[in-house]
Amino acid sequence: MPAKRIGGGFTLIELLVVVAIIALLISILLPALGQARERGRAVTCLSNIKQVALAFFLYAEDFGVIPGTYWQGPINLDWSGRMNQRYLDEPERYEHPIHASVLRTYVSTIDKILECPTAQREANALYDYTVIIRMAGAQPDLPWIMTYPENPKFPIKTRRRFPAIPLLIEEDALWYNEKNDDGSWANWDQITDRHDGAANIAYLNGTAGRFVAAKGADPKLEELDYDLNARNLRVWVGRDKFPVWESDATEFGWINRPE
Repeated sequence: MPAKRIGGGFTLIELLVVVAIIALLISILLPALGQARERGRAVTCLSNIKQVALAFFLYAEDFGVIPGTYWQGPINLDWSGRMNQRYLDEPERYEHPIHASVLRTYVSTIDKILECPTAQREANALYDYTVIIRMAGAQPDLPWIMTYPENPKFPIKTRRRFPAIPLLIEEDALWYNEKNDDGSWANWDQITDRHDGAANIAYLNGTAGRFVAAKGADPKLEELDYDLNARNLRVWVGRDKFPVWESDATEFGWINRPE
């Protein structure tokens, strides 16, 4: 006679099948959970950059223009505080350079809203969001347009318009936010791709959103024919176009009357 099964326990084979099913479900769910977590971080990042932009607009309501970028430090108008004379003289007084900025009264939880939760803060402990350097002293209602090459290797044939004039750029950590923590976007600086290949950008018209910048095949190499950087951008005033990647201490408000 066949042996009778005693009690309600599971056989080893049944347990192995259950374990295999659980492992399969975990392997399916974990990537989805990771993607959901990253989408949440991207939303937080977008909210942060909007809050920083709001501080610029609130300041502009009071003073007519937004603050400066880097070169205006000696007169304490560098928005980031990093190059402001009051910070350079006594950095130990400030928990974060932004506390030495004219924007300090327009923002709350100051350090946190400068931080993208996806970024590694040890790479750059100050700012994930930076300002195009020639936007210093911009009026918030400028009618100009700004363009970029969709493919930097063919900058004329593939030139596209931004939906509005960019103000705050979520900068690429490696190129060059790790090395230059100055709160400005200039020279060879690039745009991050940390949010599923995209970055967050806040615009001078008060909007913000995702932006996908051209990148080369190897993120560890600077591929100038393929990586979009600050030197590629142009601001258009009628039929005249101007670069925005460089500036100097005398150019506060230049963007209002480019020449």
